[in-house]
Amino acid sequence: MVSNKRTAGESRGTGLGPSRRLLLSLLVRALPAGAAQSQCSAAVPPVLRHPILDASAVCSPLVDDTTRPTPADYSPWTHAPICENSTADDKKKYCVYTNSRHGHSGISLLTRPEIAADSVSIVDEYLNLRSNQSVPYKIVDIPGKGKGVVATRLIKRYEPIMMDYSVLLIDMGFATEVPAKKGYRLLHAAVDWLEDPDSVLTLGQSNGLAQDPIENVLRTNGFHTMLGGGQHMALYPLVSRINHACKPNAYNRFGLNSLQVVVVAAARDIQPGEEITISCPCTNTPVDITLGKTTPERIQSLKLWSFDCTCDLCTAPAPERAASDARRAKIDDLRDQAIAAFQAGKPYQALRLTRQVINLLPTEELFPVYAEQYENMARIYFVLRDKENAVKWAKQSLDTLVEQGYLDRVRPEHFIRMWQKFHEEEGGRY
Repeated sequence: MVSNKRTAGESRGTGLGPSRRLLLSLLVRALPAGAAQSQCSAAVPPVLRHPILDASAVCSPLVDDTTRPTPADYSPWTHAPICENSTADDKKKYCVYTNSRHGHSGISLLTRPEIAADSVSIVDEYLNLRSNQSVPYKIVDIPGKGKGVVATRLIKRYEPIMMDYSVLLIDMGFATEVPAKKGYRLLHAAVDWLEDPDSVLTLGQSNGLAQDPIENVLRTNGFHTMLGGGQHMALYPLVSRINHACKPNAYNRFGLNSLQVVVVAAARDIQPGEEITISCPCTNTPVDITLGKTTPERIQSLKLWSFDCTCDLCTAPAPERAASDARRAKIDDLRDQAIAAFQAGKPYQALRLTRQVINLLPTEELFPVYAEQYENMARIYFVLRDKENAVKWAKQSLDTLVEQGYLDRVRPEHFIRMWQKFHEEEGGRY
C-alpha cells in the first residue's frame, strides 16, 4: 500500500500501509500501559500477541513433541505436535499445531511452542462462515492466469466483496533455521492435517524459486502478518484465488480484531463481468512492492520473485505506461519535498506540495494514501495553529478510514489522540 513512504514527521521502513499506521496510532493510546502483553506464566516468556486488542488472554502450557501423546494433553490441537530443532539455537524448535475442526478447512500453525501457547485463542474465535454465502463474485478460469475472480454485479467503491480466514500461519524464522528436508516434513504435516488439504494444494504455484509444491503455494500466495510478536506468513485460500494487478480494483483489509480475518473490498466501482484484482505483497516482505511504483521499479522488484506481471497496467501501450510512470514519480518526489519542507520549518510550502500530491492521487487510483495525506494537512494546520482547518482535514482523514472500512465510526477520542500525537511529534511545542 505504498507503505514505504514517509508521512510528515515519520521515518521510512515502518512496514505498515498509511491508513493502517494512522489507525494503529489512533487506537493504541486507548490501552493502559502494558495492556498489549499477555499474562503468561514463568514457563512461557511474555510475548506480544495482537498489537491492539488481544490484551487480556492468558497463556496455555507449552506443548511440543515431548508432551504425552494423549488428546487431553495437547488440546485444543487435534493432532499431537511434531517438531524440528533450530540450527541457529539448539534450545529453539519449530512445531506444527493443527485444529482440523476450526472453520471449514481447519487451521495449522508452524511456529515456536511459546508462540503457539500464547495464541491458542485463535481456535476459539468466532468465524462468520455464512459471510460468503451471498456474494457478488464467482471463481472462473481466466485465460493465461488459471483461476480468477470476476464480479457478478456492480460492486460499489469500498463495498466488501469477500471475507476469508487463514488456514496456515508459518513462522518466518522457520524457513532459515530448519533444514529443507525436515522443513518440508513439517509443511506437509501442516497441510495434510487440515480438514480440507485441497484448500491449499489446489492454489496457484508460480514461484520459480520454490523446491516443493507447498512452499511454492506459500511463496505465490502468502501474506505477511504478526503472531505472538513474531513475523509469520499467512495463507488465505479464498483470497488467493484473486489475481494480482499493479493497479488493482480491490484491496485487502486485515481485521484488527482477528489475526485470521481478511476482508477484500472494492477500491473503485467494479463492473459486472470485470475481473477483481488485488496488489499482493510477495511473501517475506511486509510491504506491497508494486502499488504506486513505476514500471522499472515494479519489474526490478518482481524479478526477485521470478514473477512476470501481465496486468493491464504492465501491458498497457508504452505512451500510457510512460504517462503513469511520470505521475507516480512526481507523487514520490512531491511527497519527499513536502516532508523536507515541513521538517525545515516551512509549513506553507509543505501545504502547497501536499495539495499537489492529493490532486494527483485519484488519477493513479492510489486510494490507500488518501487518509495519510489528509492527516498530513491536519498536522501542518495544527502547527500553524489554524484550528478550523486542522479539524476539517482531520475529519476528512478519519471519514476516509470509515469509508474504507478501517473504522466503524468517528469518535471524539480519535481527534484527541490525533492532537496528542501531533503535540508529541513536535516536542510539545504546540
